[in-house]
Amino acid sequence: MRPIEPKKTMLLAAIVVLTGCSQDERLVRLAHEAADRQAAQNQQMAENTRQVAAAARAVAAADAQARKDFAAMQRDVQTQQAEVGRQRDQLESERREAARHRQWDPVIAAAITDIGLVLACLLPLVLCWYLLRSLHRDNNDPVLTEILIEEIASDSSIWIASSRRMPARRPRSKLARRATS
Repeated sequence: MRPIEPKKTMLLAAIVVLTGCSQDERLVRLAHEAADRQAAQNQQMAENTRQVAAAARAVAAADAQARKDFAAMQRDVQTQQAEVGRQRDQLESERREAARHRQWDPVIAAAITDIGLVLACLLPLVLCWYLLRSLHRDNNDPVLTEILIEEIASDSSIWIASSRRMPARRPRSKLARRATS
């Protein structure tokens, strides 16, 4: 059933008043029903308007809360992005440090190996220098010094022969014989 508009209701009421008071109660009853329906419709419209206003306030409050939540989430995202950026920068600096170590570690290892090799090569020379120097300081016996030099320099040295096989008896050199005589 369609609601009757207020203008139509007033027009109907005016017709009833203009036609006069007739004995026809049907017309009076129809006018009362129309007026009652119009009142009910007005109350329904007022209730609908209140509900729409309440819903509009609720939507506005929800929108305001959603904007606040969105702003808070955006701040959180910005904070997290800043943290990720800081961690990325730290990771990049650690990567550069590791690359620098990878570049210098082999150089340092090679230098240490070379220094060890040089020391290993110099050690016998230093030992010989020390022995010769100690022999030179004790300059008491130049013949003994000569014998030691000859022993170290000769191919049939006792030092070399002992590493191969010890001979039963070795003949003495001319200098050794001269020193004992």
